[in-house]
Amino acid sequence: MKRILSISAVMLFILVLSKLASNVAPPAPPGTAFALKAQHVIACSPTEIVLADEHNTSVRLDIDSSWPECSSFEKNEVLDFYLSRGDKTHFISDEHTAWWRKVM
Repeated sequence: MKRILSISAVMLFILVLSKLASNVAPPAPPGTAFALKAQHVIACSPTEIVLADEHNTSVRLDIDSSWPECSSFEKNEVLDFYLSRGDKTHFISDEHTAWWRKVM
């Protein structure tokens, strides 16, 4: 009975580790200078965007024409932004934040 229990515990441990490993964020796209993780879009205009994280720390960025339309960002959507520096902030990509990053 102990042997079956220990084998079951090991299998469960492997499954949990596999689940966590599959949720690790992929590497940043080429050309990324910095990333803002787990951000909400607070305000958006054609020239600037205001993002806030889970701790309500906000950042205002001057944006260039590479950013998507403001209407593409939903109100309660939590995103990871991959950006590049320059005269204005250049948009490279965004993706939905992993569930474990939202609770940190």
